[in-house]
Amino acid sequence: MLKKLQSKLGEVKENEPLAGFTTFKIGGPAKYFFVAKNSEELLNAVIAAEELKISYFILGWGSNLLVSDQGFEGLVIKNTSSNFEIKDDEITADSGLNLSRLVGASSQAGLTGLETLAGIPGTVGGAAFGNAGAYGVSLGRLVKEVKVYQNKQVKNFSQADMKYEYRESELKKNPGVILSVTVKLAKASQKEIQEKMIGIIKERNQKLPLEPSAGCVFKNIKLDQTKLDEKKIIKGLDVSQDDWQKATAHGKLSSAFIIDHLGLKGKKIGGCQISERHAAFFINIGEAKAEHVMMLISDVKMHARNQLGIQLQEEIRYLGF
Repeated sequence: MLKKLQSKLGEVKENEPLAGFTTFKIGGPAKYFFVAKNSEELLNAVIAAEELKISYFILGWGSNLLVSDQGFEGLVIKNTSSNFEIKDDEITADSGLNLSRLVGASSQAGLTGLETLAGIPGTVGGAAFGNAGAYGVSLGRLVKEVKVYQNKQVKNFSQADMKYEYRESELKKNPGVILSVTVKLAKASQKEIQEKMIGIIKERNQKLPLEPSAGCVFKNIKLDQTKLDEKKIIKGLDVSQDDWQKATAHGKLSSAFIIDHLGLKGKKIGGCQISERHAAFFINIGEAKAEHVMMLISDVKMHARNQLGIQLQEEIRYLGF
């Protein structure tokens, strides 16, 4: 199979360790590994995998991801396609472009809208797929069009077609490969944009852990979509009514608030720990295995379910499980 892939794609590696390609620094090897340098190579690799009936996974920046200790029995396509074009108030970017480069380019062009995404590790494609966001702003709000390979066809999805919700998109339900993303922004003062970006990056650096992590492990809970027993949760978390009102003021209950007030901040299993700095992050404190992470995730979910009646849902994706 390796020779067949190489005949179609060129340089394909075998048994490539994936830990170094993830922000968590965890994970076993990919049976086959290919680096796509542009959108054409990305599409060719996906088509080759489909023709050869090999499972495949598109790897961007490697954030928001937990790879199994056993690795992945298929083709991992490392997406490094990074071209972008600015036209008036719109930017069209390849899916492999570093999200921070997109934010920086918009700032230099005097285009506002992306500032709150400053400092989020990931690619444009990954952010569009998972509707990444921060400080109340998600990328989906700014998306004009997404070019997708799906069901053996290249299609253009509008913002409406993507069916964006909190950390959700149509492609999470009906998979496809994002080739490029077009965002529509607004004109603004370059100085004001940069000042806002600097402030956000500074705030992120002050409150987020420095150790390797995959980002927030669990989704925050949208209160308008989830039925909660408020009295039980307030009692279970041992918080006041005022604390509860502050925690839910923006229509969400954060997973960090739940984990912190359950007394789980700082808990360790093996080489994985719930960050003392921000309870939504599980960190690799050295030699962490995917098994340790999974055990810690299960433990937190059990406490939330048994003590609060809350079923936490993971935001991170799994590969190879």
